[in-house]
Amino acid sequence: MSRFRLSFRCLAACLAVCLTFAAGAVPTAVLQRTAGPIAVDGRLDEPTWQKAEPLSPLRDLSGAPSAYAADIRLAYDDAYLYVAARLPAKTLRATLTQRDSVIYRDDDFEVFIDPFCRGRDYLELEINQFGTVWDLFLTAPYRDPECLALHDWDIKGLKTAVSLDGTLNQGEGDDRGWCVEIAWPWASILGHSNHPRIGKPPVPGTELRMNFSRVDHPVPGQETNTVWAPTRQATIHAPEHWGRVRVSANPVGTPEAFPPTIGLWGNANDANRFADATLRAWRTAGIDTLILGGTPANIAAVARRAKPLGFRVIAWLWALNRPDDPVASRHPDWHAVSLEGKSTFRPEDRPFVTYYQFLCPTHPGVREHLCALVRELAAIPEVDAVQLDYIRLPDVVLPKALWSHYGLDMSTLLPPYDFCYCPRCVAAFGKKPDPADPAWADFRLRQVAAVANAMADAARAAGKPCGAAVFPTPRLAAKMVYQDWSRFRLDFAFPMDYASFYAEGNDWTLARLDEARAAIGGAFPVLPGLHLPDFKDNPEALRTLLRAILDKNPEGFCLFDASNLPPALIECLPAAK
Repeated sequence: MSRFRLSFRCLAACLAVCLTFAAGAVPTAVLQRTAGPIAVDGRLDEPTWQKAEPLSPLRDLSGAPSAYAADIRLAYDDAYLYVAARLPAKTLRATLTQRDSVIYRDDDFEVFIDPFCRGRDYLELEINQFGTVWDLFLTAPYRDPECLALHDWDIKGLKTAVSLDGTLNQGEGDDRGWCVEIAWPWASILGHSNHPRIGKPPVPGTELRMNFSRVDHPVPGQETNTVWAPTRQATIHAPEHWGRVRVSANPVGTPEAFPPTIGLWGNANDANRFADATLRAWRTAGIDTLILGGTPANIAAVARRAKPLGFRVIAWLWALNRPDDPVASRHPDWHAVSLEGKSTFRPEDRPFVTYYQFLCPTHPGVREHLCALVRELAAIPEVDAVQLDYIRLPDVVLPKALWSHYGLDMSTLLPPYDFCYCPRCVAAFGKKPDPADPAWADFRLRQVAAVANAMADAARAAGKPCGAAVFPTPRLAAKMVYQDWSRFRLDFAFPMDYASFYAEGNDWTLARLDEARAAIGGAFPVLPGLHLPDFKDNPEALRTLLRAILDKNPEGFCLFDASNLPPALIECLPAAK
């Protein structure tokens, strides 16, 4: 897909993104071994294609359902990655016969592979109904000024075939469709760029990022783009949004679900917490994602040891709460101000605890600083994504179980805990705020969402997805901390479903999960975060809750935190032996 392709698609795709934001969770697939030899002839009659599971349906770039369908199946052997696609079409037409033509100007089928899940150095293959191929290698997405799209790069040993159910270029509306079959050598997938050519598949458990697209031209001058993994952008070239494909050692047809994500928060500054033996034990138990706070150097150091064991690494960043941030501490005017006129710049004026050094979400200097911090973390090669925390204001309403701890009754608004009444926010609101005015509450909700979205956009511009640790549901979060995270443009969310803070139990956690998923309408995955100290004396309660969560939410869950994960709780995890 060339750089100039965006100009043809931009208007329609942008309108779709504006009208429909529900892009759904990142799709997943398990890549299994072939059931025998495959003759690449486009007929798709081998046992492998009868047994392989089809991928989930195609959608438009925004995530909305599409009228265009494709039955796409995957398999592999020691030499090749195989792709098969059945593409219904009422009219078969093609014009381009020269290799490396701009194939999407015809109706086509496209495959994208990011073999190392880095958002860079990825591969693209397009094929039309003549069987004409355009294969190219991209050093970075087109949005990156340093992108090089090598159009004359060829996949050595590539095999492709197309079969037609109908008559090419012979009328309108009387055809039935076409099939594509591809054998893509592993040596050209894993051996591209400066990587040594390795003519064998990845080891089982390895993940690739992939996407698939069909382009159709229902009428001259009109183009539709339908994809497996929606990118919520006017381009498919956003590898951070592509689907996850995990390599399996099992043959096609073996019942096998994509494993859930199990995340674990931890502080990378505590190097002893991440000993190699500990990392291996966690990985064996099924934990596959580390959410690491700490300095960038320490996050990178832990990530370098964790990545070879198969962990994904998410950098954990405190956002609007910035205790001991040397940059923020030089700017008193950056800090949030309460209804009483007290600023979090002064430790003695901070609500609840001295580390609540919250910043004003409206101040442009704050936003620029936070986006710079995101870019710094996203630039760490071993980091797969960035997670925002404290992307909110101080608690105007604490979870009810904490009221007695602070000797408070927060059933009515308490001025010392209501922020941000700084001069900049008041001026931007345009009038003296009334604490009871819903418009004033909405103003602060919009300002917090704007910060979250600016930071998420900064991460994505650096090629990394961005999510957030948030309060249990957008409704509760808006009321308690001015955080309506249904307005956030996230790639994932980790709601902190700490039931004990609310004097509740497992049923409450499951109900909040249902509420949160309904509130965001499938716009991004929601993985509930659980407070491990709640289960230290009752591991069976954790085991029961995890089973119930996975029944509702196969995508997974997260655990807080590494310092509270004894062997008794590790044994409760789904993959624990």
